[in-house]
Amino acid sequence: MKEVVFGIGNTLKSDDGIGIYIVERINKYLEEVKRGSEQARFMGARRKIIAINCGTTPENYTSIIRRHNPDRLILVDAAEMGLTPGSYRIIPPEKIEVMHVSTHSMALSFLILYVSELCKDIVLVGIQPEKMDFGTELSSIIRGSGDRVANLIIEKRLNEIMMLEI
Repeated sequence: MKEVVFGIGNTLKSDDGIGIYIVERINKYLEEVKRGSEQARFMGARRKIIAINCGTTPENYTSIIRRHNPDRLILVDAAEMGLTPGSYRIIPPEKIEVMHVSTHSMALSFLILYVSELCKDIVLVGIQPEKMDFGTELSSIIRGSGDRVANLIIEKRLNEIMMLEI
């Protein structure tokens, strides 16, 4: 299974950088696979993952989707969902427009519509931020959630993330 992960967010606005943090964690794991870590090689043999830091403009990276034709596109972003900080959920496509999702130039609903013919499956994982102030540090609770989400993506366990209900 080929998967592309887009980490979305602004690393200068505290917890809005969580998507970028998750992509960095996944890429660190992929480096371990290349170096030959036994456990990482075992996990990596099952599928191919490409993880991209998209910053605030994920629409600029659609050529990667077109080039790799992934089975699944996973978008990871901070999202105001009215939950406890650090909570994470899969946001169904029909609920994306009612959620305040991060600070990017194009609405994620438009991006998803644009790439929907290029991927078999598109999953948006939202993480409830604690703060979105100017600063480069993630909240500790958000960092912990980012570690868990990165591991769920690496271990192909996205089905363990609850669906957002409004």
